[in-house]
Amino acid sequence: MNSLHGSRHSAKQLDFQPFKAWRYNTERVNLSTVLAPPYDVISPEKHQKLYARSPFNSIRLILNKKDPADTDQHNSYTRARDEFQAWQQQGVLTQDKKPCFYVYRQTFKGPATGSIKHRSALLGRIRLEPFEKGIIVPHEKTLSGPKADRMKLLKTVQTNFSPVFGLYEDKNHGIQSILQDPMNSELLFEAEDDDNIMHALRRIQDPDILARIHKDLQSKKVYIADGHHRYETALEYARLKREEKHLSETALFPFDYMYMALVSFDDPGFIVLPTHRIVTKLGLSVAEAMGRLREYFKIEKSSLSKLKEMIASYDNAGKTFGLVTEEGSFLLTMIDKEKAKKRMVQGKPDIWYDLNVNVLAHLIFELLGLTEDRWETVLKFEHTVDGAVAPLQKGEAEAVFLLQPPKVEMLEKMGAVNERMPQKSTYFYPKLATGLVFYSHKE
Repeated sequence: MNSLHGSRHSAKQLDFQPFKAWRYNTERVNLSTVLAPPYDVISPEKHQKLYARSPFNSIRLILNKKDPADTDQHNSYTRARDEFQAWQQQGVLTQDKKPCFYVYRQTFKGPATGSIKHRSALLGRIRLEPFEKGIIVPHEKTLSGPKADRMKLLKTVQTNFSPVFGLYEDKNHGIQSILQDPMNSELLFEAEDDDNIMHALRRIQDPDILARIHKDLQSKKVYIADGHHRYETALEYARLKREEKHLSETALFPFDYMYMALVSFDDPGFIVLPTHRIVTKLGLSVAEAMGRLREYFKIEKSSLSKLKEMIASYDNAGKTFGLVTEEGSFLLTMIDKEKAKKRMVQGKPDIWYDLNVNVLAHLIFELLGLTEDRWETVLKFEHTVDGAVAPLQKGEAEAVFLLQPPKVEMLEKMGAVNERMPQKSTYFYPKLATGLVFYSHKE
């Protein structure tokens, strides 16, 4: 297995390694009270609830409360660092003595059918690679604000608290068969969250099994499903650390890796939901908006229940959309695909024009004057129809665009042609929990 003494530039294959994780001491902590969702989906109400639930909830690490009296020396990031160190010293957190892989299993009800599903992830640390090497492939664009926030946390605490969600192909189920065999691992804990999702964590310690998993993954590519901001932040952080300390360009250090959860594309519990767009300020009347859209779309009056049925099926090559305004609900159906393509950005691969979020962003939004420089100020995102429509009903939004979920293979196809989807194109359900294990650069 590769060690930290290898060359930073020698990697031509995926390097996914076991590591000595810090994790909650199950004799000191009830895991159900300390798990949290990823930082970017936590509402103010949820934030307060998690804070009150336990003095050791992982929310205090990933999203420590801000204070009006904060300074450069004392702030939410330094408090996260101090909490983490205190928990280590108090024995609330314990570190595994040897490098391990961890098998993370989520049991939940499918949002469409209500049937019980299971999804398994392999937790480890992955060597950071620039996207141009093609070993780790992004699928979404990122924004500067979240990266600046995560950089401050990473610089201060030097620890990855939440896993980046990566996808890989395992068509022969070679790796899945190892993960699913209970003889290969030991159960560390089971915990249930507020959404009735069961989280179970197992540990793999056998050196032969660790080496086999590492070897089997070397030929794979990883497609980032969730956590683009944190991955790009970790890449930049590693570059800055090397520059700041005048470190060797060839030697490897703990910050050249980050914490990741790998899920197989073929996992039976792998679910992708759409992310709908809420437009807080349209800048046009509904009549004007409809007038502009009619050149490219057939617009039919619909009901919200019918639109919910529409989004239950996968993206139809970017031809079908739901629109909800104060004047009612409408179904938009593209009239002429080739005509639409001519109105959009030119020179893109054919697959790019088949993605509904691209059609929405570069045809519908362009027609409505919602140019990309306005997106950060006028767009909000929501993955449920009821959640997306709520701001409209409260008078806090002027339009809602409902999308069908993308087909899973679109991530791979877009990556293969070096293209990224717009931000918030996908919502992988359920989210990976924070609080399972932590990867410290000081290991």
